[in-house]
Amino acid sequence: MSYLDIINEKINILKLYDYQKNESNNEEYLKYKQLLNFYFKSEQKQQLYKKEFKDGKIILSNPKKTIKITPSKFVDMNKLYIELKSANDNILFKITSMVDNRNNINEQLRLDFEELKNKYLLYQEKIKDIDNINSKFYEEISNLLNDKIEKSNILAKYFYKRSEQYKLIEIMIPEKLKKQLIKIYKEHNKNKPNLKEINKIAKDNNISSNEIEKWFDWIEIMYKYLIAQNEINNINKIIEERERQFEINTKNLIIQKFQIN
Repeated sequence: MSYLDIINEKINILKLYDYQKNESNNEEYLKYKQLLNFYFKSEQKQQLYKKEFKDGKIILSNPKKTIKITPSKFVDMNKLYIELKSANDNILFKITSMVDNRNNINEQLRLDFEELKNKYLLYQEKIKDIDNINSKFYEEISNLLNDKIEKSNILAKYFYKRSEQYKLIEIMIPEKLKKQLIKIYKEHNKNKPNLKEINKIAKDNNISSNEIEKWFDWIEIMYKYLIAQNEINNINKIIEERERQFEINTKNLIIQKFQIN
């Protein structure tokens, strides 16, 4: 069966796609999933409901109630798009032929022309809806990629500054002291301590205050470097999840919402 057989003016692809994207937060959809689980998987619930599939509907029944579920219908969005474009190309060819053949215009031809025109407008509306879905997705991905580029530039800046700051350090310190300085930096809300505290640390460890300050500068740069790196990792995860969801939703685009009676 062609996807075009189920396309009509009542189908709003944009609204259905938005519904599908947010269906996990929808109480109605969660109830639908629960009922499907009763039908397909749950052995325990079989005792509560007699199960049937009749006239395209799932029927769960017991002496007290009967639940009829008309399952959702799905299509592959990319295949639907190809069918719509192809159908409209054919319609335009037929309309052109009718217009060119003016000598044979009659009432039937006018009716045929009107039907073709209405189909063309309907299909064109659905094509625009799909274009809109694709456009929104790629715009979102583009914005995320631009954000990633911006964060990558920041990362590169701090990578360079980290190397340059490390070159300024003249005295290597024990790992234990390095961890202590990192802890102090965190305790000061990711800021260097004041000079008085730096002098005390230097005196306690028999290292010049200037060197301790250099280490704090390095720690601060490292912290900002790691922040930028973490932000990039988060953006990568968001992009991966958006692409995964988009692929799922477009390969199984809901074209008719379920009904529960």
